[in-house]
Amino acid sequence: MSTFSVSAATQTPQVVRRWGSGNTTLAPLAWVDGHVFFNGDKTLGRIDPDLDAITWNVPHHLSSNAVYRPRAAGQSVISGGQRELGAWNMVDGQQRWVHKAILQVGTPFVTSERTYVGDGHELLALGNQSGQIDWRFSDEVDCTASYAPTVADGTVFFGPGNGLLYALNEADGKLKWKLDEKNEWQYVRQMYVSGSMLVAGTYTELLYGIDVNSGKVKWRFKAGNFINSHHVSGDTAYLWSPTGWIYAIDVDTGAVRWKHQTTRYGNAGANWGPMMAEIVTFENQVYCLDMKQMLHVLDADTGRERLRLPFAHDLRPTVLPLSGGRAVMASDSGEVQLAQW
Repeated sequence: MSTFSVSAATQTPQVVRRWGSGNTTLAPLAWVDGHVFFNGDKTLGRIDPDLDAITWNVPHHLSSNAVYRPRAAGQSVISGGQRELGAWNMVDGQQRWVHKAILQVGTPFVTSERTYVGDGHELLALGNQSGQIDWRFSDEVDCTASYAPTVADGTVFFGPGNGLLYALNEADGKLKWKLDEKNEWQYVRQMYVSGSMLVAGTYTELLYGIDVNSGKVKWRFKAGNFINSHHVSGDTAYLWSPTGWIYAIDVDTGAVRWKHQTTRYGNAGANWGPMMAEIVTFENQVYCLDMKQMLHVLDADTGRERLRLPFAHDLRPTVLPLSGGRAVMASDSGEVQLAQW
């Protein structure tokens, strides 16, 4: 295991292109087929990062802010917030359908055929063409399913917030297995599948490796404090603990491959500021944007920090790295920016 805590070189990025979105607040950005998709409190739009003009930008007419990152579904973009979820044509932004909340819409997971989303205490499978409910699953769950399920190899994995994790048949929602870990966690905040392993970040300080076929827990990793965000790329899971360490973890075994310290941790509230906002991988580098607007760029294989990029203190916690030392960011004022360094 490699351990790094040295500071990297610092460069000041320059904003080379700006797009006004028409929103005062923006959800996290999405990158789909060479284009950026954005949504917020008023509109949904598409940007080609090489052009000055926005490709299209339309009012979404939702009764609440669009707070979930746009997702691609064939020729549709899925967008929404807690009151509605809808589909818009990817080419021109024309609305196709809207699902109005039964109780409260959670974060969706989108495949080419369906959108899987918690609504109140149920999981709904919505057909992407019509928005109609293909099937629903509840298991008498008495909680609000806020976090996204995930889907892989014909199975939907769903953690509604009752301390259980369900594996459902993708075709009809029938139960395959369920895992009871309510003594350890309530919510499963994020899930990724790599090979035969489901990597699940819980609403505690535990990251789980779970066999997708049996539901058996293969390993647990204790992050030292609750896991705000994690990311899986290939056979490695990356997470940033509020303790100030970024970890790279072997998906199959749960072993730490490397760890890198970005900040010193203490009990004072100010030490929670650098807590992870978003982590992504691109071109064998790990991009870690903290909540103090510092973008840490690490080597994905070793964890050595190659670069630190301080941004203005008005960014949303979202980053889309591009080739050539560029990234698309979102400001707190509703502006989408292309940065270069």
